[in-house]
Amino acid sequence: MTQKPGTETDAQEASRLRDEVEQLRTALESSVEDNTRLIEDRNRLLERVTSLARDLRTASLEYTATSSVATSEDVKSERLSQSEEELRVAFEELQVLTEELESANTSLQLANRDLDRRVDERTRQIANANAALQVSETALGAIADVVPDLLWRAENNGAVTWYNTRWYDYTGQTAETANGSGWAEVVHPDDRQGSHDAWTSALDSGQSFQRQHRIRHRSGEYRWFLVRGEPLRNAHGRVCQWFGAVTDIHELIQLQERQAILMAELQHRTRNLMAIVETVVRKSLAGSRDIADARDRISERFGALSRVQGLLSRRPDGARVTFDALLSEELSAHVPLSGDSEPLRVTLDGPANVELRSMHVQILALGLHELTTNAIKYGALTHPEGRLVVRWQVRQAPPGPDHLVVDWRESGVPGMPGPDEPARGGGYGRQLIERALPYQLGAKTDFRFESDGVHCVIDLPLPAAKSGGDPNHD
Repeated sequence: MTQKPGTETDAQEASRLRDEVEQLRTALESSVEDNTRLIEDRNRLLERVTSLARDLRTASLEYTATSSVATSEDVKSERLSQSEEELRVAFEELQVLTEELESANTSLQLANRDLDRRVDERTRQIANANAALQVSETALGAIADVVPDLLWRAENNGAVTWYNTRWYDYTGQTAETANGSGWAEVVHPDDRQGSHDAWTSALDSGQSFQRQHRIRHRSGEYRWFLVRGEPLRNAHGRVCQWFGAVTDIHELIQLQERQAILMAELQHRTRNLMAIVETVVRKSLAGSRDIADARDRISERFGALSRVQGLLSRRPDGARVTFDALLSEELSAHVPLSGDSEPLRVTLDGPANVELRSMHVQILALGLHELTTNAIKYGALTHPEGRLVVRWQVRQAPPGPDHLVVDWRESGVPGMPGPDEPARGGGYGRQLIERALPYQLGAKTDFRFESDGVHCVIDLPLPAAKSGGDPNHD
């Protein structure tokens, strides 16, 4: 059975009551000793009186027997008077001693009754104090098991003497295996020495103890905990005990790690975005007829970047943006993808939930945006007979990663420029697809002006697996 912590005040009160009972017991023993001494004195005096009476009787017999002997009457009378005087004195002493004994007995009886009363009263007080202490310990034990933390208590030498039930439930240890320094057995081997050194330093300095380390669950899994300990000092300021709590911070540690990853990813995405913004502005200005045209082009391309940022921010924790979501987000910003208004103008066909690398999403979104705006301004979505079909598939390419192959095909567009003629709209979209996507995504692209519309194929590698490390490799 494990020892549970009580309050120091209750322990001190119980100790005081025990000291009082001990004092009363000592007083009773002293009174009994005094009474015994008086009885012994009386017995000795009785023996003396008996001896004197015997001597007096012997003297009387001798006086009678020797009455015929020529002895002076004065001598005989003097001897008899002397014996009678000694006997009288002895009787007086006996009477005085008897009175003292009776008085002592009376005092002893009164002292005994008072002592019995005080002993009964102190016994009741001790019983009440013990009952209160038991209730207090029971209540403290219940409170200790209600809190979510793992609680502990240690002596001033560092030996742990008590844990709450939650410690045993979590670690699977028993009091025999956990007490003393048994706690170290469930600390992760990589954290064990550091925690031991920190605990030793706290014991030496008498300062508060705080340490993060992993503790093994009874299933074998390790979780991160924050261990804190505070010294309890006596009236002289010396540490007499330690009390502490062990708080589960595993989710907080994971959140901090995730936050660090997200911050690194945000920094990386921000650097990429700034580079893309600079390129967009520079290319838009270079390919525009005037300031108004440049403003419109920049606004449209920034709108595409804004939409992809919305996709990135709305994704669940740890999830990637999928190609079908990226394509639908861009196309639906310009043309309806469902309903009865234009049911056959745009066809999308491909597997859902094909995940993209986060670092690829922004530049790929710009490529899709350029294809879409060109189709709206000059291509299939300008003419009533025009049609747009976008098909995609995942192609396996062992031993390397899988590839996403996107086929963008427009049809029903009259007056298409020839292969050697310049692209309409300044040619930024074609440059982005033919130069930027291969350079930044490692993609292969094929952009052509066919007789009835644009045909573009984009082949880019897909992530092999979700990365929990550097977001730059996602």
